[in-house]
Amino acid sequence: MLRIPKEYQVGLLMACAAFFTLAGYEFIRSPATVLFKNAYGAENLPLVMAAMPLVVFFGVALYGWILSRLGPRRTLIVTSLGSAMMILACYLGVLAGSKIITPILFLTKEFYIVLLIEQYWSYINSSLSSDTAKKLNGPITGIAGLGAVVGGKLVGVTAGPLGTEAMLVFAALLLIPAVLVSNYTYRAFGEPTTPREQSDGKHHYMGWQLFRSNPTLASLLAIVLTTQVIAAVLDFKFQGMLSSTFAGDTDGETSFQGDFWGNVNLTSLGIQFIGAPLLLSFLGIRWVHLLLPLVHIVAITIAIINPTIFTVGLAFLLFKAFDYSIFRAAKEMIYIPLGFDARYRAKEVIDVFGYRTGKGGSSLLIASLQKAGLAMSSYYLYIALAFTAVWIALVFPLTKKRDDSV
Repeated sequence: MLRIPKEYQVGLLMACAAFFTLAGYEFIRSPATVLFKNAYGAENLPLVMAAMPLVVFFGVALYGWILSRLGPRRTLIVTSLGSAMMILACYLGVLAGSKIITPILFLTKEFYIVLLIEQYWSYINSSLSSDTAKKLNGPITGIAGLGAVVGGKLVGVTAGPLGTEAMLVFAALLLIPAVLVSNYTYRAFGEPTTPREQSDGKHHYMGWQLFRSNPTLASLLAIVLTTQVIAAVLDFKFQGMLSSTFAGDTDGETSFQGDFWGNVNLTSLGIQFIGAPLLLSFLGIRWVHLLLPLVHIVAITIAIINPTIFTVGLAFLLFKAFDYSIFRAAKEMIYIPLGFDARYRAKEVIDVFGYRTGKGGSSLLIASLQKAGLAMSSYYLYIALAFTAVWIALVFPLTKKRDDSV
């Protein structure tokens, strides 16, 4: 009888947990954005995103505190079920006609998904060797991404008949099978060894001290911050164009966005199963990391020359598709040789706090400039192009002495 190696079992099971979580995320991603825009307007998206760094800072700090007391397995259970309860509470607020609940819902969907997904990857990175990760990281993201494809397409066909608000219930319910699968994985294969100093209380919950001693982590944080500025301005440009096109048609825009994100995830799916394993197996890490911003420079330049929903949407689609596939697979390999605190604490700072602070910090600046009377929507694509060039420069310190070592 064929026996599947332990590493492959861990990867498959955690990918299945991510499948349910990402499927559920699609049921909140588009509705939360559309409901906020209906309440406050697309021009105020940068304003709500500006609050994200504060939300994420305290959220990651709370995660670190829970991790120290409960350990990785029970922390994942608490944060998963807590997220489901928060989504349901927001759903009830929306049904009650609360306008103020829409920014809370928006911030919740931005935070909970990265917090949960990064915990899955923390466990995967603690269980896989570098050689196995080169083969499995792409398929793992592919299986998880299939959930996003299914969720996005379901939103596209159900938002109309069921209504935008009803989508939130599915987002919460799909976290239940995710909890069951991830908890089974932990119980079947065990928890990573916790550092001795953690039990003595001699640690920092968020792992900031690791960035002073590890230049690789610092470089990775800088790249994540940079890429999320690009993501933010492309998103703002795209959302503004959609608001103009679908003015007064809430369910129509929700359906369109559901289909759009389904296409994003479908594109990334092909890359995850084919492109990522091939690139990681045959190219050095530096070349893989350099390839991504070069592709985006071309796409953003085309959008600048001819800014339409199609060209801007294509630039945004490519960014998100590569972010979910090759960038994710290549980035996760950086963590594998590192210790528990780097994989469970510094990783959350980089991939939760860093991801959302990059968006939130740029949003704060944009919101301030808009309040000063500057029409920022005219500059979004140029900002994206400039930060893509910065991204290229940051690849070199990230991959220094690591081209063949990971």
